[in-house]
Amino acid sequence: MRASAIRDIRKKVLIYFIVAVGLIWTLFPVYWMVKTSFTPNNQMYDAKPTLIPTEITTQHYSDLFKETEFMGNMKNSLYVSGLATILSLVISIFGSYALTRLQFRGRSFLTKSIIICYLMPAAVLFIPMYVLISKLGFADNKFGLLIIYPTFIVPYCCYMLLSYFKAIPKSLEEAALIDGCNRLQTLWKIVLPIAAPGIAVVATFAFTMSWNEFLYALVVTTSPSQQTATIGIASFKFSDTFIWGLLMSSSVVASIPAVILYLGAQTFVIGGLADGGAKY
Repeated sequence: MRASAIRDIRKKVLIYFIVAVGLIWTLFPVYWMVKTSFTPNNQMYDAKPTLIPTEITTQHYSDLFKETEFMGNMKNSLYVSGLATILSLVISIFGSYALTRLQFRGRSFLTKSIIICYLMPAAVLFIPMYVLISKLGFADNKFGLLIIYPTFIVPYCCYMLLSYFKAIPKSLEEAALIDGCNRLQTLWKIVLPIAAPGIAVVATFAFTMSWNEFLYALVVTTSPSQQTATIGIASFKFSDTFIWGLLMSSSVVASIPAVILYLGAQTFVIGGLADGGAKY
C-alpha cells in the first residue's frame, strides 16, 4: 500500500513538473514582450538583461498612442476581422448544414473541395487575389480584405462545423419537422443551440486567423490609414533597425482583443456544453 502511494506521489510530481515546464516555455515569451514594452531605451540593449526590470517606463505606450497611427490600424483590424468572421460563419453554417443533411449531386465533391481549399497556401494565391481586388476597385482599401479573408476562413469553418453537425442526431430534427418546423426553423431552434460550443470555438479561431493575417494585408493595403494591426507592427522595423519599444508595446496592445475573445469564448463553450447536453 505504501509502495503504491509512493508511486502515485512520484507520478503527480512528474506531471506537475512537466506542466510547470510547459507553462514556463509558453508564457516566458509573453512575459518578455510585456517586460520589454515597459523597459526604458537606456536599458533596452544591455548585454546582460535582467528578468525583473529595475526601472519601468510608459513612454513607449505614450509614443505609440500619440505619435503613430497604430490605433487606427487596430480599428481597421477589428472592423475587418469582425465582419469577416460574421460573414464567414453565416456562409459556413448554411454550407455545413447542407452538406451534412441534404442529399444532392456533387455533395461528396464539394466536401473534398473544402479540404483542398483550406490546404491551399496563401503564397500561391496572393497575386491573382490582388489582380481580382484591383479590378474590383478595392486596391489599397480595407474592404478588399473582406473579399479575400472569407476565401480561407470559410473552408476552415466548414471543415470544422461538418463534424459538429454530423454528431447531432437526425432524430431531433425529424421530430421538429413532424411538429411543423421547416428546415430553417429546425436549423435555428434545434441545430444551432446544440452546436453552440462548436460554433464558439470556430468563431474564435476564425477571428484569430483574420486578426493575425499578414500577407494579404501587406499586398492589398499600402496607405497607413487602411492597414491592419499586423502591418502596423511590422512598420516599426526599418531595414535592420528594430524600434523594440514600439514593437513590443504594439504587440501587447494587439494581443488584448484576442485574449479577451478567448476568455469570453471559454465561458461560452462551458455553458454551451451544459445546454447542449440538456437538449439531448
